[in-house]
Amino acid sequence: MTSIILCRHGETDWNTQGRYQGRTDVPLNARGREQARALAFRLSDERVDVVYSSTLERAYDTAVAIAQMHGLDVRRDPRLDEIDQGSWEGLRRDEIARRHPAELAAWEHHPIDLRLPGGETLEEVRLRVRSALDDMMLLHDGKVICLVAHSVSMAIVKHELPGLSLREALARLPANASWERIPVPTYDLIRAARL
Repeated sequence: MTSIILCRHGETDWNTQGRYQGRTDVPLNARGREQARALAFRLSDERVDVVYSSTLERAYDTAVAIAQMHGLDVRRDPRLDEIDQGSWEGLRRDEIARRHPAELAAWEHHPIDLRLPGGETLEEVRLRVRSALDDMMLLHDGKVICLVAHSVSMAIVKHELPGLSLREALARLPANASWERIPVPTYDLIRAARL
């Protein structure tokens, strides 16, 4: 049966500072590098057939630690990148609240159709992540796919596969260097095969 091991990247300095990262390529900090090694060790006894990551360094470096433990290479896919948060990137929530109060309120209460200032909508992220999932499921039927990504792109995966509502998935954002196994429903395998 096809399944996905869904992992979030290790910690960055912007995570500890509460800054919105989005597409800004912030590297892992020392603790994040240690978290990546610890995550790789936790997954060392799990079956992993292929490892994918976003193109952003924090996800890629986390994925490399996992892949090395299994003798695999990492396949980078820009469709797994974090949501483009535009002009919010590098800012903390309190700074965004001062500069963009209406948009922040909309993001926190009704984010589905909101285009972040200079960035993406959740629907745009959903479409690109769904496309990546369909390609992976078609290429790796019956395999265990390790996917290393970001909080919002991971929420989209949990919306698309286990069927959480997008609101539920966004309310359960994962901690840095956490992982969970997600079985791929038969419907999604059939959908990928028809593409």
